[in-house]
Amino acid sequence: MTIKDIAKKALLHFKKDNYVFTPKEYEEVFCKIAKDAGVLIEDCNKVSKFISKLDNKYQVIAKNYNIKNLDELIVFLINYLNRENADKEKENLNQLFLYTKRALDVIAVLPIVKSQKIAIKHLDFLKPYMQKEEFEKLRSEWIDFLDEFDDSIVKKGAQVAGINSYDALEVIDALIEKFENNEVDISHLVDAIIYTLTPSYAPFMSDEIAFLKRQLKTDPNIILTQAFAEDLFFLTNKRIKLDKEELQKKLRDLDQIAERLSIKILKILQKSGDSSTEIKNIKIELQNWRQGEENFETIKEKLLMIATSLDREIDDFMCEMKKEDEEIERLKAKIRSLEKKVKKLSKEVKTDFLTNIANKKAIQEELKKQESAYNRYDRNYSIVFFDIDHFKNINDTYGHDAGDVILKSLGLIFRRYSRDVDTIGRFGGEEFVAILPNTDKEGAYKFAEKLREIISKTKFMYKKTRINVTVSAGVASRDEVNSSEELIKKADERLYLAKKNGRNRVCADDKCESEN
Repeated sequence: MTIKDIAKKALLHFKKDNYVFTPKEYEEVFCKIAKDAGVLIEDCNKVSKFISKLDNKYQVIAKNYNIKNLDELIVFLINYLNRENADKEKENLNQLFLYTKRALDVIAVLPIVKSQKIAIKHLDFLKPYMQKEEFEKLRSEWIDFLDEFDDSIVKKGAQVAGINSYDALEVIDALIEKFENNEVDISHLVDAIIYTLTPSYAPFMSDEIAFLKRQLKTDPNIILTQAFAEDLFFLTNKRIKLDKEELQKKLRDLDQIAERLSIKILKILQKSGDSSTEIKNIKIELQNWRQGEENFETIKEKLLMIATSLDREIDDFMCEMKKEDEEIERLKAKIRSLEKKVKKLSKEVKTDFLTNIANKKAIQEELKKQESAYNRYDRNYSIVFFDIDHFKNINDTYGHDAGDVILKSLGLIFRRYSRDVDTIGRFGGEEFVAILPNTDKEGAYKFAEKLREIISKTKFMYKKTRINVTVSAGVASRDEVNSSEELIKKADERLYLAKKNGRNRVCADDKCESEN
């Protein structure tokens, strides 16, 4: 395939939908067709070529941003050039790295085994420059630890010690002091200990247990002595031994019955003729077992009765099982089909049908997610409200179809110039909202200003007619308000200021300048 063929195919891609494309859109389609055809075109690989010439550190960072074109690469480089000087950044990173190691050193000596293991593991794994996926893996282990951590034992210990404290060491000291002063009432443990020592099956040890019970009733505090611990160990082992011997004796009888049942079942499987229907008798016997406590002898007799009743029509049973298996497979296939439909519908529910970006519901869910992260981890985020200037005039002058083309084109621009972690959606009508995680107000302002300038310079075409489009924007950061509701209100107020001061501008404070 020649370059001319690729160009023709790219034009046909847009022509079949009667779509007015931008140069960047044409470039993306052209390069994709060339790549699919196995044609190497140098202009289509400029981004990879330039990134490969960056320092290794910035190559790693650029990889995480998934840069797709030269505009995104230039924005990426500008952002990093606008930061503080490299030496200072490196020093800050080194200090943060050392601080993290010291924090892990401290956690590694705390008397909590699970956190010790995580800290020691992370000390071995931690290095100055790590990729996003590596940091995410370390962070998720600490989140899992916090989710599973249960401090209720400290509260219970404080109640037993009779103090009001959540300090684990203070609670342990108070408990030790209380035990050393014999202030703990342990008389309620006597009956529990006697019950534990009583054999479950063997009818022996009655004299020894009675003697121990008298001693404990007279002086419960002997529970705390070394001599009692030795006696308890001896009697427990004796009880276990006697129970085991008695159980082994009784189980030998049951093993013989089980063997007879196995032989009977094998014979049934080998039979090809008719079988009796005495399975109802087995069901009745099993139900009768639940009506009262019974000993091994009674169970043995009933098992013998069951063994004489296992003459059943196995062929019918196997046929039914096969039918059920076929039905199960059919239901599984239906479930898989329904799961695919649910997944597709779930995506459609959160996507605006016209602009193919997030809808208002998806924006609200993402806002709740970012608010939760802010409250839990103090992770700041910002939002930007965009509104198309004089959009009603566009609809009135060129028609609603032209307005739809403008909205759809803006959706493409928002997707192209936002990060993967950002969420941009249509909030309603001609209003759009961008949620920018880990971004302060200054960063959000730069993002909004970049999009405003790109939109103002973009040629929007409808039926061979150019339509000039501009947007106004209001910016607010979470760390300057008290709640997500106030954040939305603040960004909306600043959007109003941008409109009031002439439109085609971005306002990031309460005194919006009257010129860009």
